[in-house]
Amino acid sequence: MIEILGIKVHLYGLMIGIGVWLAIEVALRRAKNQKEVAGLMAVLPAAILGGVIGARLYHVIDFWPEYYVFQPIKIIYIWEGGLGIWGAIGGGVMAVYIYCLTKKLSFLKTLDGLIVGVPLAQAVGRLGNWMNGELYGKNGEPLFAYEAGLNLILFVFLWWWTKKKTRPGQLTGLYLIGYGLIRILLEGLRPQEIIWKVNGVPMAMIWGGVAVAIGSWLAWRRRS
Repeated sequence: MIEILGIKVHLYGLMIGIGVWLAIEVALRRAKNQKEVAGLMAVLPAAILGGVIGARLYHVIDFWPEYYVFQPIKIIYIWEGGLGIWGAIGGGVMAVYIYCLTKKLSFLKTLDGLIVGVPLAQAVGRLGNWMNGELYGKNGEPLFAYEAGLNLILFVFLWWWTKKKTRPGQLTGLYLIGYGLIRILLEGLRPQEIIWKVNGVPMAMIWGGVAVAIGSWLAWRRRS
């Protein structure tokens, strides 16, 4: 945390904010006309709010038995940290789905319009972990750097793929496959004491597998 003109700034939150801003810029740059820009600007507040709520909920469920059950008021203390990326993805997608349902918009096309910059935002967000001195592997590996680098590669790949003709949902599918594989690959390097498990299986790996399965269907389904 740093202090600027008497205002306390949490570096982790700052990096997340910068990441979200970059993701928005990527989405707007990809928009083909002013109508698409207006549509993206309209859905973004719902996507961001849903992402924040989902990320916090995921974290609270993870730490409920040993912490939040004893201090439930702390659930709303989001400024103290505690966000889960799978919750952010799930919450953001659900919010976009509800928005598109109410506005009678194409859910998959809207997701595709937002998704390309997401791994870039995640890469920047991992720098916040570095600033907090966290997210190191069980043998001291800089997992924040590994994931940031892989997320950047995923972003470059998605950006390159946008030059091709794509079906609705294909970009979203490729993102889910890519990020799911990243988390499955890196989860085994995390210290065991910080891994949320269900019946001995890390939740991040479970959600990674779900993401790869859904992503594969979206990326290669035959329907347009």
